[in-house]
Order: sequence, then C-alpha cells, then structure tokens
Amino acid sequence: MLVLPVLRVGSSSRYVSLLQINMNGLALNYNGFPISGYFDERTSDAVKNFQDRFQLNRDGIVGPLTWKVLIDNVMAVQKLLNTRGYSVGAVDGWFGPATTSAVQRFQRDHGLYPSGIIEPRTRRRLFDPNARDNYETLMSSSTISSLHPRVEAQARRFLELTRAAGMDVRIYAAFRSWDEQDRLFAQGRWAPGQIVTNARGGDSYHNWGFAFDAAPFENDEMSTDTQQFIRMGRLGQQAGLEWGGTFISLVDYPHFQNTFGLNTWDLLNGVRPPA
Repeated sequence: MLVLPVLRVGSSSRYVSLLQINMNGLALNYNGFPISGYFDERTSDAVKNFQDRFQLNRDGIVGPLTWKVLIDNVMAVQKLLNTRGYSVGAVDGWFGPATTSAVQRFQRDHGLYPSGIIEPRTRRRLFDPNARDNYETLMSSSTISSLHPRVEAQARRFLELTRAAGMDVRIYAAFRSWDEQDRLFAQGRWAPGQIVTNARGGDSYHNWGFAFDAAPFENDEMSTDTQQFIRMGRLGQQAGLEWGGTFISLVDYPHFQNTFGLNTWDLLNGVRPPA
C-alpha cells in the first residue's frame, strides 16, 4: 500500500505536483496556483477550500484523511468515465493525461468547453445525466419565492424578526443563474474588477435556491454600517440560517444560506434534501 507524505507550505516533491494536478482536475484551482511541485500559499488556500467542502480540519495540510478524500473523488470521476465509455485506463486516483483526455472527449460530446477539468457543468452531466430539474437554465431572481420552500420559509421568518427589531432589511438577491455566477467568478480573474467569489456556475448555493443576500437600509439607502449588518446577521441565525459573516474564507455579511448538510458537489451529483 502506497504511503503518501504529509504536505504543507514549503513542501517540494513530485507528490506536491500530483496533489496540484488532482486539485486542478477537480476544478479546485480557483486562485491559479501553478503545477510546480512546490506547495505555496495559493496551493494551501485551495486545500483549505477543499477541506471546508468536506468538513475536514481546515489546516491547509494534506495528511492521510485529506489525501483519501481527494483521491476517492478522482477515482469516482474515473469510474464514471470508464462506465460511460470514455476510458481512462486504470482507476488509480490520479488526474493524469489519460483522465484529462477522457474528460475532454466527454466534454466535446456533450457540447461543453473541452477544458479537461471537472467544472460544475461537466460534473452534472457526468454524475447526474438524467437530471429532472432545470436549475442550470433558470434566470436570476430577487424574489424569495425563487428559493427552496424551506429556505423561503426561513427567509420570511428572518424578515419578520428584522421588522420586530425595528430594522428595514431587504432581500436583494435570491436565486442566481449559473451564467451570472460564471460572470462573477470571472471578475478579478479574466474580467475587470475584484475577486468576489470562488464559485463557478453551479458551485454556489445561490444556484440551487439555498441562499439569498440581504442588507439593512437606512433612509431608503443600503447601510454601510458594519454593526447593522452584524445585527442583521444574528437575526438570520435566529431564523436557523447560516450567516456569511461567520465564514472563514471570503467573509460575506449580506449572505444567508441553508445547505441541508449537503455540499454543492452533492447537488451536482444529483443528491437532494429530503422533501
């Protein structure tokens, strides 16, 4: 049995290259780390993001459990590609040239850009080929009726709590289209502006109706007072929502969500919360 080394910032070896190749192939290279064999801060940030996704210890260190979850995810992709007739050869857990080539063939056959990485649209086609919903094509909406019914009910309760507290809070974004999410992901990367998200289209809870953005208003204008956002955030938590003000990476004061214990890969893979 192969024993993999523990990797952290400063590590330099072929195993770091293998880590980076796997992360890149699974569309986790959101901050553009190079496939260099050197474990830099950008690689560490991507590892932390991956650990958050799977509720692992967020330390940026690649130990046995992080290795296992990462390799298992690559193997799941490889097995499905083989099953669908896009041979990767041996299912070995490494996102090498044969796997990249198989992904590109799959993408071309399904009208997707042949990037060779398992970005959200590719994941959905591969893991949930007979999806019965139309999330991918829905338009953005600021109405809370565009949210999942459970999240809609929590949003209404949240607004009741803010009104009872004498606040004028308004929800200004609810369901977000996958295309709009892609435009936001491009911002600060290959489009003008600052980076505002690490999520591509399909990889945000907004894209599934599980999240919304809200803000306190004063004199009919959106407040710039951080304390007002914090006050609003605590009321959202009372309604049973997770508040973006508590996020470790990319703190997001207007953001509220209910994930139902699912990560976005679960959703792309076809898993849905109980009715």
